[in-house]
Amino acid sequence: MFKKALFAFSILSIAGTAAAADITNPFYIARKGQVGSVTMLARERGQFKSKYEFTTEQRVVAVEELQLGLTDSVAVIGSFGNTWNKWKALWSGDDAPHSHHDDENIQWSAGLAWNILQGPTNWQVSAKYGQDRQKNFSGEYKYIATETKLGYRFKKALPYISGAIEIPVAQKSGVKGVAGDKLIYNTKAGVYQGQCEVWSLDTGVRLKYDENQESSVITAEAEASYYLTPTTTVGIFGTYALDGKSKYSTDVREKSIGARLYF
Repeated sequence: MFKKALFAFSILSIAGTAAAADITNPFYIARKGQVGSVTMLARERGQFKSKYEFTTEQRVVAVEELQLGLTDSVAVIGSFGNTWNKWKALWSGDDAPHSHHDDENIQWSAGLAWNILQGPTNWQVSAKYGQDRQKNFSGEYKYIATETKLGYRFKKALPYISGAIEIPVAQKSGVKGVAGDKLIYNTKAGVYQGQCEVWSLDTGVRLKYDENQESSVITAEAEASYYLTPTTTVGIFGTYALDGKSKYSTDVREKSIGARLYF
Protein backbone atom coordinates (compact mmCIF):
# COMPACT_ATOMS: atom_id res chain seq x y z
CA MET A 1 0.00 0.00 0.00
CA PHE A 2 2.74 2.45 0.97
CA LYS A 3 4.74 1.83 -2.23
CA LYS A 4 1.65 2.28 -4.41
CA ALA A 5 0.73 5.55 -2.70
CA LEU A 6 4.30 6.87 -2.98
CA PHE A 7 4.31 5.99 -6.70
CA ALA A 8 1.06 7.89 -7.17
CA PHE A 9 2.57 10.96 -5.50
CA SER A 10 5.58 10.74 -7.82
CA ILE A 11 3.39 10.61 -10.93
CA LEU A 12 1.42 13.64 -9.71
CA SER A 13 4.60 15.63 -9.17
CA ILE A 14 5.47 15.31 -12.87
CA ALA A 15 2.27 17.14 -13.82
CA GLY A 16 3.88 20.52 -13.21
CA THR A 17 7.18 21.52 -11.65
CA ALA A 18 8.63 24.69 -10.16
CA ALA A 19 12.18 25.95 -10.20
CA ALA A 20 14.30 23.97 -7.74
CA ALA A 21 16.20 27.15 -6.83
CA ASP A 22 12.98 28.40 -5.24
CA ILE A 23 11.79 25.21 -3.58
CA THR A 24 14.72 25.06 -1.13
CA ASN A 25 13.66 28.40 0.35
CA PRO A 26 11.80 28.03 3.70
CA PHE A 27 9.16 30.45 2.36
CA TYR A 28 8.64 28.54 -0.90
CA ILE A 29 5.10 28.48 -2.30
CA ALA A 30 4.22 26.69 -5.54
CA ARG A 31 2.86 29.23 -8.01
CA LYS A 32 -0.55 28.98 -9.62
CA GLY A 33 -0.88 25.74 -11.56
CA GLN A 34 2.54 24.44 -10.53
CA VAL A 35 3.43 21.43 -8.38
CA GLY A 36 6.44 21.32 -6.07
CA SER A 37 7.76 17.96 -4.88
CA VAL A 38 10.17 17.12 -2.06
CA THR A 39 11.17 13.49 -1.43
CA MET A 40 12.94 12.90 1.89
CA LEU A 41 14.77 9.89 3.31
CA ALA A 42 16.41 10.05 6.74
CA ARG A 43 17.96 7.85 9.40
CA GLU A 44 17.37 8.95 13.00
CA ARG A 45 18.83 7.75 16.29
CA GLY A 46 17.82 8.63 19.84
CA GLN A 47 19.19 7.87 23.29
CA PHE A 48 17.18 8.44 26.46
CA LYS A 49 18.77 8.06 29.88
CA SER A 50 17.41 8.20 33.41
CA LYS A 51 18.35 6.81 36.79
CA TYR A 52 16.44 3.61 36.11
CA GLU A 53 16.43 3.23 32.33
CA PHE A 54 18.59 3.48 29.20
CA THR A 55 16.73 3.39 25.89
CA THR A 56 17.98 3.54 22.30
CA GLU A 57 15.74 4.10 19.31
CA GLN A 58 16.49 3.88 15.59
CA ARG A 59 14.18 5.12 12.85
CA VAL A 60 14.21 5.24 9.06
CA VAL A 61 11.80 7.85 7.70
CA ALA A 62 10.59 8.26 4.11
CA VAL A 63 8.25 11.16 3.26
CA GLU A 64 6.91 12.67 0.04
CA GLU A 65 5.74 16.29 0.30
CA LEU A 66 3.75 18.07 -2.40
CA GLN A 67 2.47 21.58 -3.04
CA LEU A 68 -0.13 22.56 -5.61
CA GLY A 69 -0.36 26.27 -6.33
CA LEU A 70 -3.89 27.72 -6.23
CA THR A 71 -2.61 31.28 -6.69
CA ASP A 72 0.89 32.76 -6.67
CA SER A 73 0.68 33.08 -2.89
CA VAL A 74 -1.65 30.23 -1.75
CA ALA A 75 -0.96 26.51 -2.16
CA VAL A 76 -2.44 23.19 -1.09
CA ILE A 77 0.17 21.24 0.89
CA GLY A 78 0.24 17.51 1.57
CA SER A 79 2.55 14.73 2.67
CA PHE A 80 2.62 10.95 2.85
CA GLY A 81 5.25 8.74 4.45
CA ASN A 82 6.25 5.83 6.62
CA THR A 83 8.57 5.31 9.59
CA TRP A 84 10.41 2.08 10.32
CA ASN A 85 11.06 2.08 14.06
CA LYS A 86 13.11 -0.07 16.45
CA TRP A 87 13.87 0.54 20.12
CA LYS A 88 15.63 -1.31 22.91
CA ALA A 89 15.44 -0.56 26.64
CA LEU A 90 17.38 -1.68 29.70
CA TRP A 91 15.92 -1.15 33.17
CA SER A 92 18.10 -1.17 36.28
CA GLY A 93 18.02 -4.56 38.01
CA ASP A 94 16.84 -6.24 34.82
CA ASP A 95 19.61 -7.75 32.66
CA ALA A 96 17.30 -8.74 29.81
CA PRO A 97 16.83 -6.05 27.13
CA HIS A 98 13.27 -5.17 26.12
CA SER A 99 12.91 -4.49 22.41
CA HIS A 100 10.24 -3.59 19.91
CA HIS A 101 10.05 -2.88 16.19
CA ASP A 102 7.28 -1.50 13.99
CA ASP A 103 7.57 -1.47 10.20
CA GLU A 104 4.20 0.10 9.46
CA ASN A 105 3.81 3.62 10.80
CA ILE A 106 1.96 5.46 8.04
CA GLN A 107 1.64 9.22 8.38
CA TRP A 108 -0.12 11.73 6.15
CA SER A 109 -1.21 15.35 6.29
CA ALA A 110 -3.08 17.91 4.17
CA GLY A 111 -3.61 21.65 4.46
CA LEU A 112 -2.94 25.13 3.07
CA ALA A 113 0.03 27.53 3.05
CA TRP A 114 -0.23 31.28 2.41
CA ASN A 115 2.55 33.77 1.74
CA ILE A 116 1.06 36.95 3.18
CA LEU A 117 4.17 39.04 2.44
CA GLN A 118 6.72 38.44 -0.33
CA GLY A 119 9.77 40.54 -1.05
CA PRO A 120 12.46 41.71 1.39
CA THR A 121 9.99 40.90 4.20
CA ASN A 122 8.63 37.35 4.11
CA TRP A 123 5.64 36.18 6.15
CA GLN A 124 4.02 32.78 5.71
CA VAL A 125 1.25 31.01 7.63
CA SER A 126 0.08 27.43 7.20
CA ALA A 127 -2.35 24.99 8.75
CA LYS A 128 -2.83 21.27 8.25
CA TYR A 129 -4.62 18.18 9.52
CA GLY A 130 -2.52 15.05 10.02
CA GLN A 131 -2.68 11.46 11.13
CA ASP A 132 -0.07 8.93 12.32
CA ARG A 133 -0.92 5.26 12.55
CA GLN A 134 1.40 2.63 13.99
CA LYS A 135 0.15 -0.87 13.32
CA ASN A 136 1.45 -2.58 16.44
CA PHE A 137 2.61 -0.05 19.02
CA SER A 138 0.90 3.29 19.60
CA GLY A 139 -2.33 3.03 17.65
CA GLU A 140 -3.79 5.99 15.77
CA TYR A 141 -2.99 9.64 16.43
CA LYS A 142 -4.77 12.62 14.82
CA TYR A 143 -3.78 16.27 15.10
CA ILE A 144 -4.10 19.81 13.75
CA ALA A 145 -0.96 21.92 13.33
CA THR A 146 -0.45 25.61 12.58
CA GLU A 147 2.81 27.39 11.74
CA THR A 148 3.95 30.93 11.03
CA LYS A 149 7.31 32.08 9.62
CA LEU A 150 8.78 35.58 9.47
CA GLY A 151 12.00 36.62 7.74
CA TYR A 152 13.81 39.54 6.13
CA ARG A 153 16.21 39.24 3.20
CA PHE A 154 19.60 40.98 3.26
CA LYS A 155 20.96 40.47 -0.25
CA LYS A 156 21.53 36.68 -0.42
CA ALA A 157 21.01 35.98 3.30
CA LEU A 158 17.52 35.44 4.72
CA PRO A 159 17.35 35.26 8.54
CA TYR A 160 14.01 33.92 9.74
CA ILE A 161 12.09 32.62 12.72
CA SER A 162 9.25 30.11 12.79
CA GLY A 163 6.78 28.89 15.38
CA ALA A 164 4.41 25.92 15.22
CA ILE A 165 1.78 24.42 17.51
CA GLU A 166 0.51 20.85 17.22
CA ILE A 167 -2.94 20.27 18.70
CA PRO A 168 -3.89 16.61 19.35
CA VAL A 169 -7.40 15.72 18.19
CA ALA A 170 -7.76 12.01 18.95
CA GLN A 171 -5.84 8.87 19.82
CA LYS A 172 -7.05 5.28 19.60
CA SER A 173 -5.57 2.45 21.67
CA GLY A 174 -1.80 2.13 21.77
CA VAL A 175 0.60 2.65 24.62
CA LYS A 176 -0.19 5.38 27.14
CA GLY A 177 2.31 8.22 26.98
CA VAL A 178 3.32 7.83 23.32
CA ALA A 179 0.89 10.55 22.33
CA GLY A 180 -1.46 12.59 24.48
CA ASP A 181 -3.99 15.38 24.51
CA LYS A 182 -1.65 18.28 25.33
CA LEU A 183 0.06 20.76 23.00
CA ILE A 184 3.42 20.37 21.27
CA TYR A 185 5.41 23.55 20.52
CA ASN A 186 8.12 23.87 17.86
CA THR A 187 10.21 27.01 17.23
CA LYS A 188 13.24 27.67 15.03
CA ALA A 189 15.67 30.53 14.39
CA GLY A 190 17.58 30.09 11.14
CA VAL A 191 19.42 31.67 8.23
CA TYR A 192 18.84 30.68 4.62
CA GLN A 193 21.39 31.58 1.96
CA GLY A 194 20.17 30.99 -1.57
CA GLN A 195 19.96 32.51 -5.03
CA CYS A 196 23.51 31.38 -5.70
CA GLU A 197 24.41 29.75 -9.00
CA VAL A 198 24.69 26.15 -7.83
CA TRP A 199 23.95 25.83 -4.12
CA SER A 200 21.98 26.97 -1.07
CA LEU A 201 22.48 26.59 2.68
CA ASP A 202 19.94 26.53 5.53
CA THR A 203 21.15 26.47 9.15
CA GLY A 204 19.44 27.05 12.47
CA VAL A 205 18.57 26.02 16.01
CA ARG A 206 15.24 24.45 16.94
CA LEU A 207 13.45 24.14 20.29
CA LYS A 208 10.70 21.54 20.70
CA TYR A 209 8.58 21.33 23.83
CA ASP A 210 6.06 18.52 24.37
CA GLU A 211 3.60 19.09 27.21
CA ASN A 212 2.64 15.41 27.23
CA GLN A 213 6.16 14.21 27.97
CA GLU A 214 7.18 17.45 29.70
CA SER A 215 10.20 17.34 27.40
CA SER A 216 12.31 20.09 25.84
CA VAL A 217 14.95 19.43 23.19
CA ILE A 218 17.29 21.99 21.60
CA THR A 219 18.57 20.85 18.19
CA ALA A 220 21.10 22.26 15.72
CA GLU A 221 20.12 21.80 12.06
CA ALA A 222 21.89 22.29 8.73
CA GLU A 223 21.10 21.48 5.10
CA ALA A 224 23.28 22.06 2.02
CA SER A 225 21.57 21.82 -1.38
CA TYR A 226 23.11 21.54 -4.85
CA TYR A 227 21.27 22.45 -8.05
CA LEU A 228 21.68 19.50 -10.44
CA THR A 229 19.54 21.15 -13.15
CA PRO A 230 17.30 24.25 -13.29
CA THR A 231 14.42 22.10 -12.00
CA THR A 232 16.17 19.48 -9.85
CA THR A 233 18.02 19.94 -6.56
CA VAL A 234 19.48 17.48 -4.07
CA GLY A 235 20.01 18.40 -0.41
CA ILE A 236 21.96 16.70 2.37
CA PHE A 237 20.92 17.52 5.94
CA GLY A 238 21.74 16.64 9.51
CA THR A 239 20.42 17.42 13.00
CA TYR A 240 22.00 17.03 16.43
CA ALA A 241 20.38 17.52 19.83
CA LEU A 242 22.49 19.92 21.87
CA ASP A 243 20.45 19.44 25.04
CA GLY A 244 17.29 17.63 26.03
CA LYS A 245 15.34 16.60 29.11
CA SER A 246 11.93 15.13 29.80
CA LYS A 247 9.69 13.99 32.63
CA TYR A 248 10.95 10.43 32.20
CA SER A 249 14.56 11.02 31.06
CA THR A 250 17.29 13.14 32.58
CA ASP A 251 19.19 13.16 29.27
CA VAL A 252 17.72 13.11 25.76
CA ARG A 253 20.12 12.79 22.80
CA GLU A 254 18.86 12.65 19.23
CA LYS A 255 20.52 12.98 15.85
CA SER A 256 19.67 12.36 12.20
CA ILE A 257 21.16 12.42 8.72
CA GLY A 258 19.28 12.35 5.45
CA ALA A 259 18.73 13.60 1.92
CA ARG A 260 16.02 15.49 0.06
CA LEU A 261 15.31 15.51 -3.66
CA TYR A 262 13.55 18.66 -4.91
CA PHE A 263 11.59 18.90 -8.18
